[in-house]
Parts: sequence; structure tokens; C-alpha cells
Amino acid sequence: MTSAPHDVRTYAPAPEVYDDEIDLGDLVGVLIENRWLILAITFLAVLLGLTYTFVATPIYKADALIQVEEKKSGLGDLDINTLFEGDTSTTAEIEILRSRLVLGEVVDNLNLDITTEPNHFPIFGAALARRACGDTRRSAPCARQQIQVDTLNLPTPLIGQQLTLIAGPTNNFELQDPENNHLLTGKVGVLNQTIALGEPLSIFVAKLQADEGDEFHVARQSKLETIEDLQALLGISEKGKGSGILAISLQGKNPEDVRQKVNEIANVYVRQNVDQKSAEAQKTLAFLDEQLPVVKREMEIAEVALNAYRLEKGSVDLPLETQAILETIVAIESQLNGLQQERDKVMQGFTSAHPMVIALDAQIERWNGELSELNEQVRELPNTQQEVLRLVRDTEVNTVLYTSLLNTAQELRVVKAGTVGNVRVVDYAVTPYESVKPKKIVILVWSILLGGFVGVVAAFLRKALQSGVDDPELIEKQINVPVYATILHSKNQDRISANLKSNKAIGGILAVENPDDMAIESLRNLRTALHFGMMDVKNNCIMIAGPSPSVGKSFVSVNLAAIMASTGKKVLVIDGDMRRGHLHQYLGLERRVGLSDFISGEVPIGKVLYATTIPGLTLIPTGYIPPNPSELLLHKRFNNCLSVLTSRFDHIIIDSPPILAVTDATIIGQLAGACLMVLNASRHPMREIELSAQRLRQADVNLRGVIINDLETQGRQQGAGKYNYQYSYAKT
Repeated sequence: MTSAPHDVRTYAPAPEVYDDEIDLGDLVGVLIENRWLILAITFLAVLLGLTYTFVATPIYKADALIQVEEKKSGLGDLDINTLFEGDTSTTAEIEILRSRLVLGEVVDNLNLDITTEPNHFPIFGAALARRACGDTRRSAPCARQQIQVDTLNLPTPLIGQQLTLIAGPTNNFELQDPENNHLLTGKVGVLNQTIALGEPLSIFVAKLQADEGDEFHVARQSKLETIEDLQALLGISEKGKGSGILAISLQGKNPEDVRQKVNEIANVYVRQNVDQKSAEAQKTLAFLDEQLPVVKREMEIAEVALNAYRLEKGSVDLPLETQAILETIVAIESQLNGLQQERDKVMQGFTSAHPMVIALDAQIERWNGELSELNEQVRELPNTQQEVLRLVRDTEVNTVLYTSLLNTAQELRVVKAGTVGNVRVVDYAVTPYESVKPKKIVILVWSILLGGFVGVVAAFLRKALQSGVDDPELIEKQINVPVYATILHSKNQDRISANLKSNKAIGGILAVENPDDMAIESLRNLRTALHFGMMDVKNNCIMIAGPSPSVGKSFVSVNLAAIMASTGKKVLVIDGDMRRGHLHQYLGLERRVGLSDFISGEVPIGKVLYATTIPGLTLIPTGYIPPNPSELLLHKRFNNCLSVLTSRFDHIIIDSPPILAVTDATIIGQLAGACLMVLNASRHPMREIELSAQRLRQADVNLRGVIINDLETQGRQQGAGKYNYQYSYAKT
């Protein structure tokens, strides 16, 4: 076989491309191209958010206010807190409120370690039950299903386990363990007892309102675990610094239960505070009862001594200066007596190394120093005045001290009666009407924002994972081949392809059925470009190839041939893909003898030329699928056939198999005057495009240009579509 002479072509190496520029239009194009993905993810996020708001159990919040008054010492106006910096009473009261001492009593009083709830269908059951009751704002069982368990003593292995209580007829019930094993059969309103797992089990159901067969989950937690759960839900804060007003808040599923828990915490706290104050008053009162007789006796002795001295010496008046000294000495000694008695009381519970005892000693030492200075001044007075001053001082000091102790003892007797404390409830909790969680509007807004964000991320991630090239300028620079046309995605072609696959139509060519489609307009531009671009080729054969299958080669081949034929040219389209060719379907023909049959010598060339319904367009189909397509294409009959046909037709278009999959394309391309490589937009990595071009050039195929097929219209108008110029006709 003698091949036709051809020009020797040299190709400049592809220049390296460095494109770090961020094009805002490309980013917008990606978003528009993936708009349905973004909307779908956003819709899914909103749907999940709405589902959550439907199934989520409403959470209610109740709060109360407690006032903590400043603590005072039990001895008159003396306040030990003034001896130290800062006031930690409020902080201490907050910790007391959160302590196991208070919350433990609350758990016992309200049986909070016993939990009961109806057995609903998972996820949606509780939500449907709430709506069936006609009240979506509460999580408590409606009137049809109610249970109250006052006593539940379980064996140790069953503590914390979920038991099943099944309602029976006539106020009877059955209790089962987590494995649905029978534990006991009991009756409402009666303490039911049995032995389970070698330990006693007892349950008292005070109320059970349900239909026969209804199930309830019953469990008992350990007291410590219940207290810890309550501590986690309890909020305590001071309303304003130094105000002494504490705000207690608690959240829960049932509004009435939340109110009851908050009020019980407040009541227990106040009651324990009163009890603690009463105990402190008892201890202080016992101490004062010991001191009062002693002070009273000293006061009486001082009065007798003063009166006896005045009778002996006559009435003696003190000068004003001496009276001032006397008043100061009396005041200081009163302070010293108070401090000393406070020290004696503190020493009953602490050692001398305690900071409070040390502070009291420092105060006593300072007042003793001042008293010593005053005593020095007294020694300078005449003897008569000194003696009168001493006697008057003893009388007044003992009188003031006795009166103070007497008043304090009376106050402590009131405190001891258990009616006085330094805390009180300002506002009790009320039953909340509206739930605080879930916040439906907030969840909906966040669902939209989060869904949109995830959708945008998914769009760019999808773009990054595609690794396909759709920028004509980048392709031209990288493989040094011009892009002849960019063909937009056609919805009309989608419809035609769907009809062909479902056998709803016999044949269908977009250029015939929708000649005004923008994809056809792009092919017209390609026809014009080929008119000027193929003046220097060896023949009028054009091979349409692609790197891989399903890139649109057949679509381009048959529609380009139809457009060329519409100008009055004689056009032959050859289905050179003898493996999976299907051009005959576009033209409404059945598979029949064709190219493979002619090359194998079974039929002459005239038997494989089929006229179509399009004037000037002739088809050579693949024929029957042969076992050796590549070997048939190498046969001299194929070369001779093309040599003959080039003189009989103005244009010959050959639809070839994929370039990288088989060698058929390189064999056909050596015989064709030019080759056009079809690329599917955003599908082919640059490496695949370069490898396809390299394989064609190595086989001495004249790669004249590239066609980018199936560009998304909306996205490419902003992004890569800047290389695509559109023009449409207005129908009048």
C-alpha cells in the first residue's frame, strides 16, 4: 500500500503555564453551575433543622430569687467579718445551695432518683404523643397516660437499669427487668414486695392511668448520680455585685416539675439556714448564760464599792477633763470585754493558731496599748480623784457589758426559737408557659446558613475533585492547538438522547429538529472556521476524535455533517468506531452492512453508502461489529476507499474511537487531512489532554484544533464562558 504524500509538520513545545490569578467570574461560575447541589444541601439542612424542632423535647426554665443578708456576730455590734478583707458570704451561700447537703434533701423529698416515662416509638413517638394530647409545649404524659411511683427499692444490680412497667386490668401491673424477664405483678396503691436477684424489691405505684398493655419505663438512679445531674442543670448567680440577691434557675422537660424543684431547693435552703442559725444561737446562748452571772456579780460589787467610798469621803465631783478620760476608758474597756468574750467563744471551736484568733489577739493588744496610755494619765491625778475614777469606771464598764450581754441573750433566744435566719425567698418560681429550647427561628436561620455554607464548600470541593480543564486559553497554551469552538449544553439534545434510548423516537438530529439551538450555532461557527482552516490539508477528510468515550464525538460528527450539507455541499459521514458506533441511530436507520463489511470484502462500496433524509448527507455505518477492528482499518481497502470518496464528496467526516482507549484513531488520523479533538467540559485533566495530543502527533496525525463540548450555559456565562459568544434570534 502506497500512502499519499503529506507535509512534514513540526510543533513547537507547549509553553509552561503559570496562572495564579483568581478570577471572580470563575468562582461565580462554579456557584451557578452547582446551584442545584447547593440548593439541595441547603434544603436538606433546613429539613433536618425542621425535623429537629419537631422531635426535640421542649425545655422549660423556672427561676426564683433569694436574699442573703449580711452575717453579724452574736455579741452586740461587733462584726468579726470586719477583721478580714472582702466579703465571701455570698460566694459561700452559692456553694451551699449547690451542695449535696441541700440537693440531697431535695432529691429525698421529691423522689427525684425515681424516673418514669411512657414507652414511645423512638425519635418521633414522643413528639407525636405531645401533639396527640393537643399541647406541643409540654413533655409530660397527657391525661391518657399518667404514672406516679412514690417508692422503688431495687436490688443493687438493677440500680440505674431501665425497667418496664406494663399496665394490666383493674389497676394491676407487671414489672419486668431490662431483658423483659418477669419481676413481680403488683397493684396500684399497695406496697408490692418480692425478692429479686437475692435482694428485696419493693414498689409503690400511687397512680396509674393507662390502657391495658401500655408500657412505661421505670428506673432508679443512685442518689449521688441524681444529685450530680441536678447540679449540672442548676444555675445560681448573684444579681449585681454585692447585692446579696441570688437567682436560682433550673431547666427541665416538664414545666410543673421544674417549678416544684426550684421552690423545693429554695425552701430546703431557707429551712437549713434557719436550723443552722438556731444551732449557732444555742451555742452562743449557752456561753452567755455562763457569763451573765459573773458580769452581774462584778457589776454589783463595783456599785457597792463606789457607794461606800462616797459615803466615807462625801460627794466627790470629777472635773470635765477627768470625765472625758473616764468616758474614753469605759468605751475601750467595753471593746476589750467584747473582744475577749468573742475570743473565748471562737476558742471553743479553733486553736490559737487560727487566723480569726490571731486577728482578735491583735485587736485586743492594740486596745490594751491605748488603755495603758490613759492609765498613765490617771496616775497623775490626785489620789481622791484616782480612786473615784477607778470606782466609777468599774461600775460603768460592768453595767454596759451586762446590759449588752443581756440584750444579746434575748436576741439569741428569738433566733433559737427557729424563726429567724439571714436568708429569705424574695420570689418563688412560677410554672413557665413558653419553652426556652429549642429556639425554632434560630435553628431555622442556622440551618439555612450552615446548609448554604456546606453547599458552597461541596461545590468547590466537587470542582477541585473533577480536576478537569475547561478554559480554552489554558488548553491552547498548554498543547499549542487552537480551540475552534465551545459548544453549550443543550437541553433539546438531552430530550433527543432520552427518546433514542427509550425507543420513543426513530432518529433525531438537533441541527434538523432545533436549528436555532445555541449548540448548533456554535457548530456553525466551527463550520466557518474549518472553511478557512483546511485550505492547506492533503484531503477533505476530517476525523472527529476524543480522549475517552462519551465526550460527544458522535453528536458533533452528525450535526456538523448536517450543517455542512445544509449549505448545498455533498457530505459523507463515516462511523469509524467499529466497536461501539451508533451514528445510524441519529439518522433513524437499523444496524446493517457497513464499513466493516466493505473492508472485509463482503460487499462493494456502493452497498454501504446510504442516503439520508437530509439532502446532500450520506452515511457509511459501522456495519456488523467485527472481532478485529484495528486490523481492518489497516487494510488497503480502507485507504483506497477514502481516496475514491474524497473526489466524490465535498467533505468527509469520520467519527473515530477514543484516542487513549484503542489505536483505531491514530490509524484513521494518518489517512485524514485533519483531526479535531472533542473534549467534554471539566471532565479531562490537563495530563489526559496532553497525552492525547502527544499520541496523535507521534502517529503523524494533523491535529488542527480542539472542540470543547457540553459547556454549562449558566455557569460558563460567568466563568469559562467568557470565551463563548452568544447570539440569539428573537421570534416575531
